[in-house]
Amino acid sequence: MKEKSYMVAIPEKQDDISPEKIKERLNSDSRITVIESDEKTICYKISIGQRKYTVRFALTPVEIPDYFRSVHLFTDLDFQKIGSIKLGVSVEMEYTDSFLESYHDQLRIINCIMPDKLAVIDIPSEKLLSGKWVKLAAESEIPPAPKYLFTVQAVSDGNDEVWLHTHGLKRCGLSELEILGSNKEMCNSHYYIIETIAVRMIENEMGLEPYEPMFLAWLTDKVAMVAALVDWKDGLRYYPEANIGKADDRDDYHAEGTSVIMLYLSPDDRDAKKLSKVQELDKYLGENTMFMVSTSETERMRKLAQERIDYVRRAADGKDTHILLKIGLHVDKEFLDADRDPEEQHEHIWFELRSIKKGLFTSKEMFEAELTQDPYYVKDMKKGSIGKYSVSDITDWIIFANKRRYSPDDVYMM
Repeated sequence: MKEKSYMVAIPEKQDDISPEKIKERLNSDSRITVIESDEKTICYKISIGQRKYTVRFALTPVEIPDYFRSVHLFTDLDFQKIGSIKLGVSVEMEYTDSFLESYHDQLRIINCIMPDKLAVIDIPSEKLLSGKWVKLAAESEIPPAPKYLFTVQAVSDGNDEVWLHTHGLKRCGLSELEILGSNKEMCNSHYYIIETIAVRMIENEMGLEPYEPMFLAWLTDKVAMVAALVDWKDGLRYYPEANIGKADDRDDYHAEGTSVIMLYLSPDDRDAKKLSKVQELDKYLGENTMFMVSTSETERMRKLAQERIDYVRRAADGKDTHILLKIGLHVDKEFLDADRDPEEQHEHIWFELRSIKKGLFTSKEMFEAELTQDPYYVKDMKKGSIGKYSVSDITDWIIFANKRRYSPDDVYMM
């Protein structure tokens, strides 16, 4: 069952919130169309693009549970300011089947009714979001990364065992995900398994049916990781030794609408619906495991990097600044997949930016950059090769400055 998404926006100034200001700001936003309103209950039916929502607003006490994660940078002064604010505005709405767009729309609504905000409490994912990040994300044409819609929580038994499970997917009508019987050594690797499946379901805008296979990665040239989901009660049967994640450990939230991730170890296992524990492939997992990134997520990252390329331009002349650009190189013919468009087949690889120049006979901007590693699928290029690339070639970037690392997602901190 799809749950409503509930967020609380914390204003910079306590007197910047009122039902009158909510009404005024909603009606003045060109992106938002108010269809119907009930000013007594502060409930609005609105549309953004083709998506329609019933949004309920309320003035609500600001309370941040200790277990909520701060996914963005907050200083002690930031928390002092947040602590001085007694009331925020809650924004409650049900998502459409376009999960990521609905999440983006909720940020846009918050940014509309509260232009100046310290932070946003995202209740379903148990996250505290920076007000500056929300503003940057809301004003962008590119939606945030799918991973913002959920959190993977790790619960330990006080010894070595770790129970991993998500929060936030139910607002999409998706099953929450979990891995039983993890441990402190492997929980980071298991985290990426959960994240990969959750992101894929959000991108596909549908969940997995029980026992339905999903390919995640090639762990070796012969060993594939193929996952499947089962209800937690069925999954728990494979973990009789588990100390946490059992029925007695679950409140109402964790006892309904949650699935355990299992594996198929072979095509025969898949056909027979013979499941195995995730831990069966632990020996193949490590720092170099590359889980599949979808074409849509690669495209989203590319668009965001190009939309915010001006940060790279401004940082390029900075003292003690180091910039990496990820460039999409065309794959050599011998490595092309005959079933796909050759123009869409690239190897995405990191270069170090050396300079940004305009050509002698053209005003076109070029990024001169040096390759940081040998490509796998472009034989004529080696580490140290220098080339000139346009903005359209850039698919990601990282700025190292002020003893920090900035990506297109968190560049609001600059």
